[in-house]
Amino acid sequence: MKVRRRPPWLLSLACMLGVFGCSLLPIHAQLLAADHPPESQVETRGPQQKLAGERERAVLEMVHDHLPELKVLLDQLREKEPKQYGIAINNLAKSSRRLQSAKRRGEEAFELEVHVVQAQSAINLLVAKLKLRDNKKDRAALREATKRLELAQIARAAFDVKQMRSRLDKLQEQLEAAEKRLDEKQSKLDANVQKGFQTYLRKSGRKQ
Repeated sequence: MKVRRRPPWLLSLACMLGVFGCSLLPIHAQLLAADHPPESQVETRGPQQKLAGERERAVLEMVHDHLPELKVLLDQLREKEPKQYGIAINNLAKSSRRLQSAKRRGEEAFELEVHVVQAQSAINLLVAKLKLRDNKKDRAALREATKRLELAQIARAAFDVKQMRSRLDKLQEQLEAAEKRLDEKQSKLDANVQKGFQTYLRKSGRKQ
């Protein structure tokens, strides 16, 4: 029986894409449904397959818009190594979710997260290349990509600090207003008690 040899770059690519996520558990069973699943599994697999399909579409949209250098590689991986393709999609989904979360925070947060994802992608590609062959050009590019990632993470952290300070300023304003209301209530305690007492007596139909 002839054993099919896997191209080394495919294995290196699968390893590289694994850097994007924490789990290396394959999800090809979700992405690639069996031709004739057992009847007992049809209902349970349906929602899983739908979720996996949505995850795959989100990842491919992210790759199309922001990581075009991965598109050809993913296409080849899907054709030649469907199991590794499923793992890659699962791991890239972490970056996709981060981008979706950042987009809900606003355009600036989204753009900063895009820069982080792009820098990490460049690093992973270079790591995959260096695993196959060491050369000075890729080493220099890896150092530059590492610097880009650090700067992108610093920019994202600075934005987070700015957002937190803004929230703190608003909280400080709310605190000052609450303290003012408290002072007013305390200073008018006797007057408010008497006023409230008279109001409740009238509601009860009794005279003072």
